[in-house]
Amino acid sequence: MLEKVEAKYCVKLFRRVITIDYGEDVGDLFVRFRHAEHTEGEATSDGEVIIHYDVKGKVVAVEIAGVAAL
Repeated sequence: MLEKVEAKYCVKLFRRVITIDYGEDVGDLFVRFRHAEHTEGEATSDGEVIIHYDVKGKVVAVEIAGVAAL
């Protein structure tokens, strides 16, 4: 799944995963790679993925809406 996100959105993601949360009711997947006090999420142009960055601009998490669509 992470490889698909990387290829589709040209972003490099970590392979070490801290937590995974699947929202079965809405079909979204949240993958956290690092802990950060403050993050800012940026949606992709199609709105299917939100990439969360820390204050230094490093990717800390990714949220995939409608994970079955990827």
